[in-house]
Amino acid sequence: MAGKAALLSSVEAANLFTEARRLRSSDDIVTQIRDAIVDRRLQTGARLPNERELSRIFGVSRSTLREGLRVLEALGAIEVRPGSAGGIFACEPHGDQVGTALEALLRFRHATAQELTEFRVSFESETANWAAQRADADDVRRLEQLALQFAELAMDDDVPWSVLVEIDIAFHEALAQASKNQVRVAIMLGVHRAIHHGSTPIADQASPPVRRAIGAELRRIAAAVAAHDPSLAVKRVRRHVKKFSDLEREAR
Repeated sequence: MAGKAALLSSVEAANLFTEARRLRSSDDIVTQIRDAIVDRRLQTGARLPNERELSRIFGVSRSTLREGLRVLEALGAIEVRPGSAGGIFACEPHGDQVGTALEALLRFRHATAQELTEFRVSFESETANWAAQRADADDVRRLEQLALQFAELAMDDDVPWSVLVEIDIAFHEALAQASKNQVRVAIMLGVHRAIHHGSTPIADQASPPVRRAIGAELRRIAAAVAAHDPSLAVKRVRRHVKKFSDLEREAR
């Protein structure tokens, strides 16, 4: 992170947080710090007081505090840096952390690839609808660049399938960005890792003709968005997502 992070004083922290409730105190610590970040009362990049001060403010032991900090770190809400310039820093969760949490939830609930596909077909089709209505010149340029990159690499049979999967995911994330809906962007970032997990095993089914067909599909989706044609964008995204579903069924 560039620049010197603002240090949150003990007084400021004491004004933000209160003693943690005794029932699952660590959960209360997680809730208070997370809510302070979400509500912008605690700015991203701010350095929190050290463990001793935070333990005093929350009225808990160091072990209870650390339990809460571990959860917050796993959520991507804080970053704990070692060394003399280190400390506990507030940060905004990135897509990887959100994706990890969602993937864990999907596995815990035993969500199938088919269930993920059902969600994606409706969700991403509607995202394409909004993207076609709201995309600006930069959005269109990004989509066209990714689609062209996929199409060109798909012509080389030596390019690993995993590389093409990453480009396809980046394309769908760019489509969500073009929708200008931050809820859709957050969800798309969240399913990123789950999509990657589901797409990797189908490498054997992704023959050269299939790869090239997918590249052509991405270019057609980008063209529909560029033409600001919502119905065409919906139709093309639906077909594209279904193709991945069919490949996954073949792999199983």
